[in-house]
Amino acid sequence: MSRLYFKYKNRINLFRNIVLFISIIIISKFFTIQVINSNNYKKQIFNKTISYKEQQGLRGNIFDTNKNLLAYTIQKCLFWISSENLNEENKLQIVNLFSEELNQPKSKYNKILETKSDYIVIEKDIILNDYKELIDKSKKINFLRFDLYSHRLYPYNELGAQLIGFTNNENIGRYGIEGYFNNILMGHNKIVEYNKTASGKTKFNENLTNLAQNGSDIVLTIDIKIQEILQNQLKNALAINKAKSANGIILDPNSGEILAIASLPDFDLNKFYNLPKDSADTYYLNRPISSAYEPGSTFKIICFADALENKLDELKSHYFCENGFYKGNYIDPFKDHDDGYDTLSFDEIFSNSSNIGTIKIFQDLEMKSFHSRIKKFGFGIKTNISMSDEHKGEIKNLNYYKKNKRDLASASIGQSILVTNLQLASAYGSIANGGYLLKPKIIKSIYNSEQYSTFEEPTILYKSISETTSNRLLSMLKKTVIKGTAKKAFISGFSSGGKTGTAEIWDIKNKKYSQTDYISSYASIFPIENPKYVLIISIEAPSYNKRWGGESAVPCAKNIIEEIIFYDEELKINKVYNDRA
Repeated sequence: MSRLYFKYKNRINLFRNIVLFISIIIISKFFTIQVINSNNYKKQIFNKTISYKEQQGLRGNIFDTNKNLLAYTIQKCLFWISSENLNEENKLQIVNLFSEELNQPKSKYNKILETKSDYIVIEKDIILNDYKELIDKSKKINFLRFDLYSHRLYPYNELGAQLIGFTNNENIGRYGIEGYFNNILMGHNKIVEYNKTASGKTKFNENLTNLAQNGSDIVLTIDIKIQEILQNQLKNALAINKAKSANGIILDPNSGEILAIASLPDFDLNKFYNLPKDSADTYYLNRPISSAYEPGSTFKIICFADALENKLDELKSHYFCENGFYKGNYIDPFKDHDDGYDTLSFDEIFSNSSNIGTIKIFQDLEMKSFHSRIKKFGFGIKTNISMSDEHKGEIKNLNYYKKNKRDLASASIGQSILVTNLQLASAYGSIANGGYLLKPKIIKSIYNSEQYSTFEEPTILYKSISETTSNRLLSMLKKTVIKGTAKKAFISGFSSGGKTGTAEIWDIKNKKYSQTDYISSYASIFPIENPKYVLIISIEAPSYNKRWGGESAVPCAKNIIEEIIFYDEELKINKVYNDRA
């Protein structure tokens, strides 16, 4: 050893001891971190790199019967930044990024970024799937943030508006299917794990499997093509007849499925917020379900059904129709349109829609029998279709009618009672299918990733009439089109049946029937030999010279039937064959 070592021996030893001591401390610290407190430190690190957010699954889709999308949800982005975090460098980056990706002038974003605020919105309504590159590039700019939010789209705009409904700004369903099935359509809430970057930005972990569950999808019985036919023709009728409103429903009598349902005036589901607030409810109203009215002569078929069930046509073949004016034992007389009729057969009373002839037939029925028949056809009670605001109509109890006999007589011709077009469609459906009143359906299936529910089988509520009576009524409906009040519904090479209706509108303010405003209606079954469709339409307050059902509702219905024949391959082939024959 050198003299230098001995000279500095004490110092070297001291330094060595210090290094050894420090090393022991460091190793002890490492041991404490890695072994003793490892779990605790892992949790701290994990908490600093992982964050948790409440996530809501996407709202379920709504489809028509052919799986055409009627309502679906997309994700949109909103980009924002705080002016406190804005410097010249990221300002330049933001301006360049958005002007290039969105093809907008730089001046637009320079002006936006001049704002002093904790929340400067740079862009919104950016569709996530269309601008993934923009989103990826935005993540590289410090302090630039983006929020995802859901946006509901309705591809067919106003078609089926009142039926489908819409979602508000909070993504809550309002009206129609969106409102009634809101809890089923809504996605589930769940706390989801996210990663944090070194800069503190939240980053979605694409490998995660514990995501929030989306809402259930709903398939409707609606056929959007038939819906379009119905709605467009009602819109034309509304304009041609200068009417206040119009509505209609098309139903499959063999399943109870509603194929189309429309109410005019309508609105664009994607722009529902543009409706005037003081009259928005007028547009939202689903009239075939929610508006009850006095149906007039379309209701006469109930009286004739009960008469046939009691074989009155065999007991009395002709009725004297009093030449249009009949008082009988009633305080107020009954009248026929125009000059009235002398003597008509059972079938002629129906096809010519004689009020007095129908009253005479009613008088040969037992009150209890007729009142019971009304109930068997489903009037006076809700159908309990899966929709809000269904009106049950208004049919008084039998004791009331025993004291007010004229009111029940009036009911036989569709006055002094209230029905909905949904109820009327179901009733005509039972006439078309051999006498079975079916529960109307609007939902075909509901499903998500975990379960599937389908509603294919028809639900029979009542046996309203016999098959023999059903066939007889179908024959009478056919005659009404050939030589009765519905002659304008006749289509060469194709057979349909129908019944017109014209009803005065009750003036609530003056407490009397209006002398100028009527509801023009038409109920149709087609094709009449093998019924496939039931169509009910009503036009409210058409111009006075078009007030009769045969003048406004029937031509509209004919146009609808012709378009459905062209759309339905089976009906089209049959018509072409009949035309050639």
